Amino acid sequence: MNDTEQLFIAAAVWALIAAAIARFIPNWPGRIAFFAIAVGLPFWELPFGYYNFRLLCNEQGRLQVFETIRPQNSICVGDLDSGSFSGLIRAGFSRIEVTGRSDDPARDLSSGRVIRIPKREIKSEYCLEYPANKSLPWRVLRNDVLIVRASNDKVIARQSQFQWAGMWWQEQASPIFGRGGVCFEDPQRPNFALRDGLAGGVVK
Repeated sequence: MNDTEQLFIAAAVWALIAAAIARFIPNWPGRIAFFAIAVGLPFWELPFGYYNFRLLCNEQGRLQVFETIRPQNSICVGDLDSGSFSGLIRAGFSRIEVTGRSDDPARDLSSGRVIRIPKREIKSEYCLEYPANKSLPWRVLRNDVLIVRASNDKVIARQSQFQWAGMWWQEQASPIFGRGGVCFEDPQRPNFALRDGLAGGVVK
């Protein structure tokens, strides 16, 4: 069971408890007011936040390619860590240009594929960028993998991961009560899209 399913179950259980308690209030206006406050105060954000989260996932979570990409053997990145290194090696790039820092220069040297290079001397047609933790409405964080054209920094493709913190009390008590949800596609898809080439559009 994922975090979102647990949220809806918790809301349903609490609604039943609130309804049972409300029966002890002698008049209907009081019962309705108590139920609305007891259920609405902690859970009013659930339908709106979840809808917004799912809309972002469905519309922007998949790899979106805005222009046709020809197959590439060379790619550039800013900083190179073990995760991005292994992904690029697995994708089969023969040349990995690093314009920033690397967490393991000895590993890079032994690979025979990694080249430290100033940004102005990049030979690759495309670069990968990883902007992270962009705050969106309804307590959503967005993490992107971007394919950009090296010559002008134009975004050619994007794949996004979304994390929804859930209701206000979940965010305040995090990680005790979990989170609203997370959605993402295979983070290696942009690497293989660059290596193999893709036509423009949303990659199913």
